[in-house]
Amino acid sequence: MMPETLRSGNELDLLLVIENIYHGSMELRHLRAFVAVAERLHFRRAAEVLRMSQPALSSQIRALEEAVGARLLERTTHRVALTPAGRRLLADARRLLRGAEDAAVAARRQAAGEIGEITLGFVPSLTYHLLPLLLQRFRQAMPEVELRLREMDTAQQIDALISHQLDLGFIGLGHTRETEDLQLALVGEEQLVAVLAEGHPLLRRRRASLALRELADTPLYLAARESAPLFNPWIVVLCQQAGFQPKIVREEGQPATTISYAAAGMGATILPAQYAQLRPPGVCFVPLARPVPRYRYFAAWAESHAHPARSRFIELARATVAAARPGRAG
Repeated sequence: MMPETLRSGNELDLLLVIENIYHGSMELRHLRAFVAVAERLHFRRAAEVLRMSQPALSSQIRALEEAVGARLLERTTHRVALTPAGRRLLADARRLLRGAEDAAVAARRQAAGEIGEITLGFVPSLTYHLLPLLLQRFRQAMPEVELRLREMDTAQQIDALISHQLDLGFIGLGHTRETEDLQLALVGEEQLVAVLAEGHPLLRRRRASLALRELADTPLYLAARESAPLFNPWIVVLCQQAGFQPKIVREEGQPATTISYAAAGMGATILPAQYAQLRPPGVCFVPLARPVPRYRYFAAWAESHAHPARSRFIELARATVAAARPGRAG
């Protein structure tokens, strides 16, 4: 004979329901059927809402009662009523169904990249203009995605992407570097600029740009090789292609540090145009004329590491670059 009451206490009731669901004796469809009947106290109307036959609905209610171990509904030819056990189960069933729906919605939103977390790497030059603009767009478009930022040079990001420490990286490359296990998508590009003291001889007349070879006799200061392991060798190659071996006096500090050497009149440095956003006193940023190639920014990710928000973030980055282009330095 089926007992008329559930265990005492709502928490125990809920635990019993969850336990039965876990062991397969009860399914969410049974709870949906019960709630539909309990809220209408009418089998035919509940069956219409659920789009099922009355016999099938009755079968599901009986299966639920067997799983719970209590009669949930009193049925006669003229009326349907909840038993005390049914009234107690109704609240828990509603809560479970809401929780199941909330879990499904959260899973769909996670899959769509609308919630969750993304760890983003970026090269230092992006901090002076494009990155703040990108993060503003990101916060507006994806307010429920938690962002973690990691400032790294390109080589460090490549290692971190391959080891899945980063979900997405924004790296700078002078040329497209084929990197095994990584995918690259061009986000934007900008000119390289020579940074010279305001009174430098090369600036005695107004210059819209400089040919790279004009720096052949000028001492160059570059960031420490560990800070720019790909950028520095690329600058050397560009100078060699322009017909001279650069006079590199020192490679130390961060890229922004080299601007101080230029401001002191000790020589020049070559940087992406983003650094002009610093607006340091005493120096001029002069674009390098063609055929010097443009410095390109890529979104990079590991092919083996999927992230649902990645495509949206890349779209936002491209839109940010396009919107910022008219006001960019150089």
